[in-house]
Amino acid sequence: MPHPVVFRPRGGVILAVLAIALCLAILISLVVTDGVAGLLAWSWPVVAFGWLAWLLYIRPSVTLTDGFVEIRNPLRTHRVPWGDIIDVESRYALSITTTDRRVIRAWAAPAPGARQALGTRRADVARAPGQGDTRRPSDAEGTDSGDATALVVRALEQHRRSGAPSLPGGTVTTWSVIPLGVTALLLLAAVVSLSQALAHG
Repeated sequence: MPHPVVFRPRGGVILAVLAIALCLAILISLVVTDGVAGLLAWSWPVVAFGWLAWLLYIRPSVTLTDGFVEIRNPLRTHRVPWGDIIDVESRYALSITTTDRRVIRAWAAPAPGARQALGTRRADVARAPGQGDTRRPSDAEGTDSGDATALVVRALEQHRRSGAPSLPGGTVTTWSVIPLGVTALLLLAAVVSLSQALAHG
């Protein structure tokens, strides 16, 4: 693949953008109605909510390159070389099993809920990778898990057909230190801010 392919769930991104826009509107309203004092008293919980919307719905992604698939979850990132993958499935979410039997799930590609799964038709999974009897509603086109899994399976098959070197054992997992630290600070600030506002209220 000439360029990295990045998958993010469109519905989650839309929800996050709406939540962040609501937070901005609330902050503006606080300044207009209560001035700087109101902003200082109530802004941290609002900012924390907007940050969590970004962290949980915009930051997570699945990125495919020639050499690896990168699964970025809210607080951890997994970089899995194609040669390290022994299985890909979508039962609970896009899930990759590595040669050392680790199962890595993608926050960005959850399986559909019960209502959507019950409404899945045979035609929805007809073009999904795999055999007919093994396909699940989570493999269906138009679902986050189904679309992401199809991308990974096809890229993995392309890698195997290309004859590129497959050296297992190169999976790397890293904690996202900056998002982790920002999350902890914002939640602490929100708790302190709410406690002080309620104590003086």
